Amino acid sequence: MGLEWHKISGVKVLNIAEENAKAVEKMVNNAIAEIQKQNITILEIQTTADNLIFFLGEKGE
Repeated sequence: MGLEWHKISGVKVLNIAEENAKAVEKMVNNAIAEIQKQNITILEIQTTADNLIFFLGEKGE
């Protein structure tokens, strides 16, 4: 998904290096719950070897 038509209001980065799958799952679920509680939309999630990057904001047209 391209982000060019969206308004990005923030980025949340989770460092998942040295974490096992269960710990990563718990971190992601907590992050999603926190983001939803604030009424913010997750536009996209990208990954690197060590991080999960949540792009937050408003969907465009």
